[in-house]
Amino acid sequence: MEHVIKVNSAIATTSSRLNRETELPPGVEAQEKAISARTIAYCNESLNRSRFFRMLRDGTITPALIQYAFLQYHFWRDRLHQWFGLCIVKADNCSDPDQKTAIMALADHIFTDLRDSHEKMYVEFLHYLGLSDAEIVASRRSVATASYERSFFDDFGYETKNFYEALAALSGRELCVALRNAIILQHYFDAPRTMKRPTWLALHAQLEVDHFYDAIRPALTHYNGNSAKIADLIKAIEHGIDRHMQYFEDMLHEYEENSISPRI
Repeated sequence: MEHVIKVNSAIATTSSRLNRETELPPGVEAQEKAISARTIAYCNESLNRSRFFRMLRDGTITPALIQYAFLQYHFWRDRLHQWFGLCIVKADNCSDPDQKTAIMALADHIFTDLRDSHEKMYVEFLHYLGLSDAEIVASRRSVATASYERSFFDDFGYETKNFYEALAALSGRELCVALRNAIILQHYFDAPRTMKRPTWLALHAQLEVDHFYDAIRPALTHYNGNSAKIADLIKAIEHGIDRHMQYFEDMLHEYEENSISPRI
């Protein structure tokens, strides 16, 4: 089943300070719609190919595997600010209007995440999955997680020439997370368990849509009319999605290969 993105007002419930009402030039707006549709389709295709998410849809995924995956994801989630920080480092001129817009969006995302205590919200999510504080503290970062944490730095480094491509890759991950969370909610919590939807998972099925647009708009505005650069942005978006999906495949492989239990 393919998932579509619905725009909603969830961002209004957060501490975000961004003004998202600014009108885009017609060319940029048209490009944004086209790339959004393409990205959603690519995300859906990637999720359909994923063995992890096929198991989720088929109902064969176990609570222990879900615990393992999101216990590992906890390590990366608490370092997400580093990826946003790298993009800020790569911006070489805050006087440039497009870079200024991007920097403000990146900083706002970090501010909102910390101001609204999303790290505590995530721990509550782990508790809801059946993990105790002792189990969370005792867990250790896996090879797959360490590799994923490094991947953004390995792909983009600290040079400033690929600032907008890094933004695009980040935006692809954001939109992929929104669709990913929607699938997890539907196929793990809604059915067959009919469990209450975890706040963190449900909120980030919505917020990441705004974060996708926050990251991609400055890049599209900067490269408006440059088809070659737009193509580079699309490649970066799809690479960001591919790497995120690979992380879940790697965690699945770790779990199966080592018979790891989150309770050890």
